Amino acid sequence: MHSSSFLTLLRGTHRAMGRQTLGVRVLFLLLCVCCPAFAQDKVGIRVANNTVLVPVRINHRDLAFILDTGSELSAIDGAVTQELGLTGTGTLPVLKNYREQGSEVIEVPSLGIGRRIFSHKMVGTLDLTRVSAAVGVHVDGIVGSDILQTALWHLNYSKQELTIGSSERMERLGRIVELRRDGDEYYIPLKIISVPVELLLDTGTNSTNLSSETWHSVSQVWQPPAVIDGVVRAGLPVPPASLVCLPSISLGNETLTNQVTRVQRSVTTGAFAEPGFGGILGSDFLRQFEVILDLAHSRLFLKRDPGFKSDPYRYTTIGIQFAKDPSGEDVVMSVWKDSPAEEAGMKAGDRIKAINGQSVRDLGLEQLGNQLHGPEGTPVRLIMARDSVSFAVTVRTRQMLCSSDNVHNALRAAQK
Repeated sequence: MHSSSFLTLLRGTHRAMGRQTLGVRVLFLLLCVCCPAFAQDKVGIRVANNTVLVPVRINHRDLAFILDTGSELSAIDGAVTQELGLTGTGTLPVLKNYREQGSEVIEVPSLGIGRRIFSHKMVGTLDLTRVSAAVGVHVDGIVGSDILQTALWHLNYSKQELTIGSSERMERLGRIVELRRDGDEYYIPLKIISVPVELLLDTGTNSTNLSSETWHSVSQVWQPPAVIDGVVRAGLPVPPASLVCLPSISLGNETLTNQVTRVQRSVTTGAFAEPGFGGILGSDFLRQFEVILDLAHSRLFLKRDPGFKSDPYRYTTIGIQFAKDPSGEDVVMSVWKDSPAEEAGMKAGDRIKAINGQSVRDLGLEQLGNQLHGPEGTPVRLIMARDSVSFAVTVRTRQMLCSSDNVHNALRAAQK
């Protein structure tokens, strides 16, 4: 099991500013969009670790930005701003998922996506080193909702294609889902088993995450038959979360079964510390659909994607999370409790050198992760390093979540 992370960056700006100054708010959302009249603009994208990477041009340089509905303000990596010679115009307080921090604001003379050009765009700056490590590829910036509000964005994850602009006969492209807008954040109504919830729509986060408050409500009607403890976030000093396999998540008439989600423990800072914050609906859920974002009208369109293929053995695994460190080595971030990896003596900080006789040096996160799970009992042969000592270990996969009777038992319990 490879690492998942939360990439919801620059969220909650209106809360951090206390919704005090409309003039400031308008300043940061001011866009000058200059593009020829056309109906659609197709752009090739990359989907890495469930995360959509969009090609962006700044000062004639090609960059990779995460498409992130959970970020109110678009952002660029601080190192890239220096390379491009961009300078700051001030700072802005921002509220992230688990902490608050300030962000320098810069003006980008020209930001291009496909044939669309955003002139004199104000963006924040961030250090995206940890984000790049979690995604497994280099990330230069974030396309936030300030840009996404300006057009329709049609995401096809399986084809790795993005269409920008108007779409003919929109009603044929899926059912309409009305969103609740709060500032520049968008919340989507769902039901977990029989419990109504409202989660932040967040394409920039690769896994759905429930707040402790939401989980308390769900656990009143259902108790999971299995829980994975010890799930961490790359580079973030927050309490470990848990993984559970939800028997059903319903969105209108659409119901998805056996959906794995994180359950966050109580935290004291960030969005997850706010009363009433339900959690995040991430791209692990969304990528099962073709998605059209129409944020200007607080809605989206969903249609099941026939090209989506689930991995039936995703959670029949050895039970580790890992990420690439700055040197490019694959390092174990967490060993899940009561997992085959824990029983084999693996520890956080161990470095993975080879898997099944193959060096991992040239493997991406997803390629390596795919070899860590398979039918129950599959042997996984690893060469590891701890401090300066190398050792070999063979670990067999085990089904840790989403047993075949998970849905039936849960729905029966909810009907009592």
